[in-house]
Amino acid sequence: MEFSQREINDLLISWIVLSGAFALFGRGGIPGLLRRTWDPAQIPIYIVQMLVIVGSAFVLHELSHKYVAQKYGTWAEYQKWDWGLLMGLFISATGFFIFATPGAVMIKSGGWLTPEIEFKITIAGPATNIAVGLFALLIRAAGYFPNFFLFLAMINLFLAVFNLLPIPPMDGLKVLRYNGALWTVTFGLSVVLLIVTYLRI
Repeated sequence: MEFSQREINDLLISWIVLSGAFALFGRGGIPGLLRRTWDPAQIPIYIVQMLVIVGSAFVLHELSHKYVAQKYGTWAEYQKWDWGLLMGLFISATGFFIFATPGAVMIKSGGWLTPEIEFKITIAGPATNIAVGLFALLIRAAGYFPNFFLFLAMINLFLAVFNLLPIPPMDGLKVLRYNGALWTVTFGLSVVLLIVTYLRI
């Protein structure tokens, strides 16, 4: 894959901000932070964990889109969305919801992309999140680092569900338009797996 310096910067900024948003949300937002007493020694560990977990979910999602797009000979570059990053931080700070639209992979193909190729590019991101989520659940079931792999599964599956929502500009709308049955299967699977993951908390 080829990366511009701007793309690398945008990925790093989005990764850090989105990790911060998930870290805030995971602690109940600012109200949750104010209600609890935290061990200062645990803060660096928590931050590193969130960077690794969100990195696997967000970065792999976007790179999957980019890889498939470039495989078919199109120009593809991730670009951050400043308003999306700000909204993500603000909403997560309330502790009620997490808004995960930090940016997207922009594609320029000259208009020759077939619906099938566009579908493959689109589904690559959510499919990667589902695969990582399943992998994390299997590793957790084997008894290795249960808390880490539980949150790894949860965030990946949340991003799969969020991105498969059939509303613009999410991936789900493009998948639904291409094949309603495939959208139903992938969306349904990600929802079921996310529910199972939450029940294991």
